[in-house]
Amino acid sequence: MALARSFAGYRATVIPTLRREQRRWRGPAEAIPDPVLRRQALAALEGKARNVEAVGVFATLAPRAQRGRAIRVMTALQIAVDYIDTLSEAAAENPLEDGLQLHRALVAGLTPGAEAEDWYRLHPQGDDGGYLSALVAACQESLRRLPSQAAILPLARRAVERCGEGQSYTHAAGAAGKGGHDPAESLERWTNELDGPPDYRWWEVAAGASSSVAAHALIAAAARPRATEQEAELIDAAYFPPVGALTVLLDDLIDRDEDAAAAEHNYMAYYRSSEDAANRLELLAGRASAAVAKLPQRRRHEAILAGVAAFYLSAPEASTAFARPIRDRLLDALGQGARGLLAVMRLRRP
Repeated sequence: MALARSFAGYRATVIPTLRREQRRWRGPAEAIPDPVLRRQALAALEGKARNVEAVGVFATLAPRAQRGRAIRVMTALQIAVDYIDTLSEAAAENPLEDGLQLHRALVAGLTPGAEAEDWYRLHPQGDDGGYLSALVAACQESLRRLPSQAAILPLARRAVERCGEGQSYTHAAGAAGKGGHDPAESLERWTNELDGPPDYRWWEVAAGASSSVAAHALIAAAARPRATEQEAELIDAAYFPPVGALTVLLDDLIDRDEDAAAAEHNYMAYYRSSEDAANRLELLAGRASAAVAKLPQRRRHEAILAGVAAFYLSAPEASTAFARPIRDRLLDALGQGARGLLAVMRLRRP
């Protein structure tokens, strides 16, 4: 029942506003002066639109009175994440430092009053006509009016900083692999410096850190009156690493064959076999379920977790010989609600 209510609320009260916000950024992207940046911004808007729809589900955690503001923050933030992710695939002289500099914009977006800086300082192109600064300003403007932003934003900023670092090191690992170097060396070293919990493999911590879901869950908490720092800590611990790791690993599961053909970095490649991956993702699902069960609005967080799994497992690529055991074990771990959402999402896929 909670799953059905959350999904109905998402379709009725989130999707229309979210799509209006997505359309709002089409014009600014088309107006970017540099043709390379313009092409990359439009490619991110069009090719990664489902990412924005996926994180928009966190708006169902926000009270209706604050839901519009939360959606505006989440949409602008995820569009910025996807745009910078696309930029980070460019051939910069120093991919890691370029990525880290670009991702500083995400932290600024969750810091009301922070001034714009030269985020493109190390990038081959830089004339975006103020596009990235406008995304940052849109986040800041709506955040100021969220009732619990003072208590929640410090951890939300840490979450986007972690996400930016994770994506930067992941792209650098991909570039290193194409150059014949060990793609995991710097990524593993960075992961070992994170304050990750024990009993996770290093790439599972890295995957969890690279996800933006913790930041979106915390933004939703900032929209709730009287949310506390203690609640923020519980939310962050639930989404980093377990829910975030599942999100990134399932995304890489779907992209596994495509990434292998293009020699792109993929976290699923670190598992010894399909069975090894199935065992570990089932374990992560159990940890994620246990962690979200401790949260305020636990039923909605549980619905989001089931929705994350169903979103990825409904893809045709989840039915390959390698992916099938992982899909089946996860559905068993997450229960009937995930199976029901899977059936719905299969119908909605193009």
